[in-house]
Parts: sequence; structure tokens; C-alpha cells
Amino acid sequence: MKRLHLFEFHDLSWYPNDWRNLLTDIMTSFAVDCKPYRPIAPKLKTALQQLNCSRIIDLCSGAAGPVDSLLEELDTVGGRPVTFTLTDKYPHMTPFEQTAAKWPDRVSFCEEPVDATNVPEELDGFRTMFSSFHHFDPETARGILQDAVHKRQGIGIFEYTERRLWPWVPSLFFGPVVLWLITPFMRPFRWRRLLWTYVIPLWMVFAFWDGLVSCLRTYLPHELEEMTADLGDGGYTWEIGRIRSFGACRVTYLLGVPPSDTT
Repeated sequence: MKRLHLFEFHDLSWYPNDWRNLLTDIMTSFAVDCKPYRPIAPKLKTALQQLNCSRIIDLCSGAAGPVDSLLEELDTVGGRPVTFTLTDKYPHMTPFEQTAAKWPDRVSFCEEPVDATNVPEELDGFRTMFSSFHHFDPETARGILQDAVHKRQGIGIFEYTERRLWPWVPSLFFGPVVLWLITPFMRPFRWRRLLWTYVIPLWMVFAFWDGLVSCLRTYLPHELEEMTADLGDGGYTWEIGRIRSFGACRVTYLLGVPPSDTT
């Protein structure tokens, strides 16, 4: 299936924040309950150990869903606890603050917007992106990798969506039914979530479109290989592949590690 770089509504600046936050809340609920990224923890820890790095700079964090399950798996590197710094172009402060309160010594966040193609120098550490790389067209996506290479930072890209009909298309059609059933039990509880789900559920139409487009935009391993082929990487080691995760879900991953003597 050819990659189609269609738009997603929640990427647009005019899209209501309430609806954008509903989508990130759902993704967080899935990440917390199903833990699709837990299987990549050993690979991520190996990359951190290669660099003797214990600080992760998470780009495009959304509602910080994968952080909980990964912090349970990632303990220390070089005797130091692994920490996350959450960042986003549109910082979702409520989940950022809640995650930081749950892990006070291991999670911090940036209140100001952070551009993944030009990460500030002071945010040094191993960069990660979960379920967000597909939002960027090939040129911009390559720019994200190039910025990491230019600043000699490790980077990890992880996506649980795929460009295939099974299991994603059936899941998208049944998604609204599942949302109607689980919304009252999602935590933290929000009255506005009930309003937009049961009284004015228009946002679900946009969410269905965004979910379908996420699959159609997800990069395949060979496309990631092409993207890293001419970065002028100066000794970077790239590992690209897939790993089995929750149910029929597979995580596509890219890990870029610079020579340890340059970090």
C-alpha cells in the first residue's frame, strides 16, 4: 500500500483543543492499558547503555501515554535513573503535570513549544518519538533525523500503526462503539469528555479520519532505511525493524546511535 501524506484534523492549528486533547487521552488510555511499546524497552535501554545516557528527551509527547509503561521497564543506566523530559509543539499541560507528579524524580516537561526539527541545544539527551513520526512528510521527517545527527544525539522512532488493512481498518470501524463503552471509566475523569462523546459526538468523525490517515501515513522499514541512507551520519549506527507487540499489533522502530566518543 503506497504511503499517502493526507492531513489529520488534529494537526491543524484551528482544530479545537478539547477535541485534540480527547484524541491524545484515548491514545494514552491505549498506551497505559495495552502497553504496546513495552516490547521495545530492551532495545531502547541497549541504545542508552551504548551512549551511557540516562536522559530521554521525548518529542511530540501528546499526553505522555507510553512513559508509564517504559519507566517501569527502564530503571538505571550507569547507576543513574532513566528520566524523561516531555515536549510538544502543542504542550498538553494537564497530562504533563500529572505524569511528572506521579514520577517526581524521573519526569519533567517543557512548557514552551518544541520543534522536533530544531530541538534546543539545552535539551540534550536521547530523543524519542512515539506514534508521531508519521505526522511529518518525508522531507520534514528526514529533517528531524538530520537535526539529531547534526547535534550528535541518539534518536528512537517508534510507531504501532501500520499501512495494512488488518487489524487497523476493522479496529477503526469498531472504535466508536468501544469509546462509548469505556469513556466513563477513562482516568482522569472529565465532564467535558462525556459532553463530546454522548451529547455532541461530532469529534468522533474527525477521529475516525485521523486514525485511518495515521495508518496510511506510517513509514515502512525500507522507507526509513532510504531516509537514513544519506544523512552524512558521521559514524551513526542505524537499526530499523519491527517487533511483535499487543495482539496483532507490531511496532516499527528506528534507532540511531552516534559513536559514543562524540556524545
